Amino acid sequence: MRNLTEPVRDFCAATTADQYTVRVTPELRHPRSATDDMPEEVVSLVRRRKLDLDIRRADEDDLPAVLELISEAKLWLPSRRTNQWSTDWADKRGRKRSDRVRDSLLEGTTWIVTVTHGGKPYTVATVTVELGSNPLVWDHPGDLDDSAVYLSRLIVTRRLAGLKIGAALLNWACDYARYCHHVELVRIDVWTRNFSLHKYYRELGFRWQGYCEDLSYPSRARFQRSTSRRIRRTPRISTAFGASL
Repeated sequence: MRNLTEPVRDFCAATTADQYTVRVTPELRHPRSATDDMPEEVVSLVRRRKLDLDIRRADEDDLPAVLELISEAKLWLPSRRTNQWSTDWADKRGRKRSDRVRDSLLEGTTWIVTVTHGGKPYTVATVTVELGSNPLVWDHPGDLDDSAVYLSRLIVTRRLAGLKIGAALLNWACDYARYCHHVELVRIDVWTRNFSLHKYYRELGFRWQGYCEDLSYPSRARFQRSTSRRIRRTPRISTAFGASL
């Protein structure tokens, strides 16, 4: 029987691959990316919780903003002693990173968090929520017996780090999964060698589920959390699920 109490550091993964108040509001077109042009005044207002965080389903127009959040994270990640997202790669379908992101936008599975100031929306975070699992990752006996949604590309701009926006977004994802898809678990696969990220998810109530069997897959660490579990002391959220979802 596998011991799932604590992961061990696994250095078998390939080093040049890549894993492929929050409030639902009417869609805001063409939000600006926070990574370059969000004024310091806006950053300050968000840090003081003077601006609302709004979430909506992203579409193809949001591709530049999502890719810019990924690029910002890619530049920061080496400081965490991880090679995550260091090199773009093509998956088995021949899709590069931008293609995979575009496909998720077209499929309606990617969401973005924005703040609006002076009539201008700025993208500050993103997450992708899918019903289907990646069979390369969730490959252990019994994995698919449970009903779950699968998260990927959860990113918050570094300019708003430390505000628990990621934790608030996880709370939102759990509510969305529970009330809109009636599932009991949220799952995420984490970059094998990003050990600080492993710790982050454990601290937010995720339980380690072991490594996937494919030694060449770069994001082998598997975590899951009950959709009924809440993270406390996150930014104030107001969740409303309806036809817009």
